Amino acid sequence: MIGRIYRLMDIKRIEMNQREIKFGKDDIIVRPDYLSICAADQRYYFGQRDRKVLDEKLPMALIHEATASVMYDPTGALPVGTRVVLIPLIEEDANDRIRGNYNPKNKFASSGVDGFMRDMISISRNRVIPIESEYSMVFVFSELISVVINALDAFEKKRVTDVGRIGIWGDGNMGFIVSLVIHCLYPDSEIFIFGKTMRKLQHFSFADKVMMIDRIPERTTVDHCFECVGGKNSELAIEQMINIISPQGCINLMGVSETPVAVNTRLVLEKGITLLGNSRSNSEDMKKAVKLISENPLCRKYLQMLVSEVVDIYDESDMAHSFEQSMLNDFKTVMKWEV
Repeated sequence: MIGRIYRLMDIKRIEMNQREIKFGKDDIIVRPDYLSICAADQRYYFGQRDRKVLDEKLPMALIHEATASVMYDPTGALPVGTRVVLIPLIEEDANDRIRGNYNPKNKFASSGVDGFMRDMISISRNRVIPIESEYSMVFVFSELISVVINALDAFEKKRVTDVGRIGIWGDGNMGFIVSLVIHCLYPDSEIFIFGKTMRKLQHFSFADKVMMIDRIPERTTVDHCFECVGGKNSELAIEQMINIISPQGCINLMGVSETPVAVNTRLVLEKGITLLGNSRSNSEDMKKAVKLISENPLCRKYLQMLVSEVVDIYDESDMAHSFEQSMLNDFKTVMKWEV
């Protein structure tokens, strides 16, 4: 069977290639329905990664957040048309001491191996999660939610003080998802959002308080923090967190910076602060994310607010347009896959 794959060949250049679809004994065939552009995809597409990294990883199909429909299952366990969420983590090494998402021997779609920008995908059945509830486009955010679930699991194992009041720095996609998942899973906690754009902060209607980062009231304190800023601005965010957090609080780092950032280690030591890094997720986190969306109508309602634009994709020019729009939109740009 011949399929089409849409690879990023170089900065801002996506090309279609035809190739034979390899079908393993445990594989099924799916067709993407919705694909969500994330910050990692943007960094590749716009050349914001180091040139050496780009040379090593390209050409490569982008996108690791996707839902799809089953086209063929040789066992018949998943009927044709079954909607599924795709798992980007490719676990090739079983190691009980290291989570799958941190195991360097495992692979991850759209990071060194091809992502989901294809007309048909041959994928192992253990990398799809059937959507058993009513389908909604917001299931495309399952992977993003799973990253938060993974981070919260690590947070629960490391924190030594009550959850109490949680501060979240960042008014973009990650900040929105982190605060929403915390709102759903920790209903008794107080959620403070710290951002720089009031237009975006107004979307966080479920939070207890939103604050501009340059107008934080004196004596503001939080018990734990989540950094969802990334980039060069993460340094200021981390500085504010260290100043505001209560003793023995946990700072969860979730934003990506391509350059090193400074950390006030003196205050980290004085306060006994835990710095906890978080990245990606595993299949169990993905299942929990799909379950959360399926069983929580309020979660689905708020996730709709994360969609800034849906772009119909028929060819490479539409793909280019969607990436350009993703840099202009406040929140998520979703591609409706029609190729």
